[in-house]
Amino acid sequence: MKTNFNRLFKSTTILSLPGIISILISLLSIPIHLNFAGPENYGNYIVFHFVLLISINLNFGIGKSIVISMNNFPQKKKEISFKGVAYTKNISIFFFSILIFIQLSKILFEIDFLLFYEFTNYFLIGSIITIFFVTFEGILQGNQKFKLISFFNLIFFSFSVSLPSILLIYFSSLSLENLIFISIIIKFLSILVMCYFIYRYKLIRRSNDQKLLYNLRKNSKWITTNNLLQQSYNLLDKYLIKIFIGPIAVATYSIPQQLTGKLSILSRSFSAFLLPNLSSKKIDKKNFIFSLKFFFEIIPIIIFLFLPLYPNILEFWLGKAYNGNILQLTKIFSLVVIFSCASHILVTKFEASKTLYLSLKVEFILMPIFLFILFFLILENQILLQISLLILFKEICLFFGRLYFLQKEIKNQKKYLIYTLYYLSMIYFSFFNQNFYYILLIFLILNFFKNVIK
Repeated sequence: MKTNFNRLFKSTTILSLPGIISILISLLSIPIHLNFAGPENYGNYIVFHFVLLISINLNFGIGKSIVISMNNFPQKKKEISFKGVAYTKNISIFFFSILIFIQLSKILFEIDFLLFYEFTNYFLIGSIITIFFVTFEGILQGNQKFKLISFFNLIFFSFSVSLPSILLIYFSSLSLENLIFISIIIKFLSILVMCYFIYRYKLIRRSNDQKLLYNLRKNSKWITTNNLLQQSYNLLDKYLIKIFIGPIAVATYSIPQQLTGKLSILSRSFSAFLLPNLSSKKIDKKNFIFSLKFFFEIIPIIIFLFLPLYPNILEFWLGKAYNGNILQLTKIFSLVVIFSCASHILVTKFEASKTLYLSLKVEFILMPIFLFILFFLILENQILLQISLLILFKEICLFFGRLYFLQKEIKNQKKYLIYTLYYLSMIYFSFFNQNFYYILLIFLILNFFKNVIK
């Protein structure tokens, strides 16, 4: 059964609403946090949340395996969901035991593990909550409850980070620990409500069915490894910048990443729709190709149209916190997010076909090269712009590496290379020659309308 474009856009629009609202909330919360608590506090706050995202890997692929299994065996959806929750409970018990051990060690043996990292307790509690969230999200995604997924993603990933920052307006004395605690509470409340809806819609049925276990054995290690590598790529640069350059530099570096990275919520929305349908083979190749084209040919036009307005937008938004470094980084990360979003679509294809190991080949080859250059740049105290260019180089390599393994599904791959060179030229001229930039922008728009007419 073919899925038409209308359903694709309707579902992804619903799933993308958190991204749109999240951008608006971030536009409000980031300058508030910077002005009330300072860039150092904000840098440490955002690093905690970046580190906490690693806990998604501790779900060990259960969430996505639930989606794939439910659409491989649609008659066993409720049983698969039950086993997913059972496996998740076992993992959470392990991490809860670590938390208890830390507390007992402090009381009985006066060993304070918090000296290693003062927010270890919050990290462990947040990890348990995140593990359950990923599983519950998988159950809702497998049942195609896209409105609920949209709502809970907004609460869990956006409100939980931005709301504590906004509270600084009324409670300016809130410490970093207070802000993190409030954030964890919001995340916890979100999974409680998710649990309520899952039981209300009767999406779970007690069973000893082993179909999920079969897919976990086959696909879990690849999903977990892929997520772990992605988190490593996304976290290492910021964590090393914090260690060697300082939390203020992290704030300067992460603000453009956060702002432009919100677009990845849109690509993940497309992926959330494509994964269950690709798994059940209910979607034709045209929708997959169109999704890739949307992020690689249409979204860039929108980004490049707004690029000349970045100085005015950023200065108005950040006020005194604005500087030239943030402008430069925002331009580079705007191009980074194009390749990142396109890669999300490609990875979804690998996940659905259970061939994620092909994508991982590219990442394993690139990882040591990336780490070596990253360590060199940071140890040499290079400017943040050079580090952002390394991130751009990494995303381009990952995209084309993944594209290579999908030659049968995606024809005319030279087109993507031509577009890449064109986009790089546009970014270059946005720094050094605005006239050439506008000329290239006009040709890009004309080429788009030419293809539409065809």
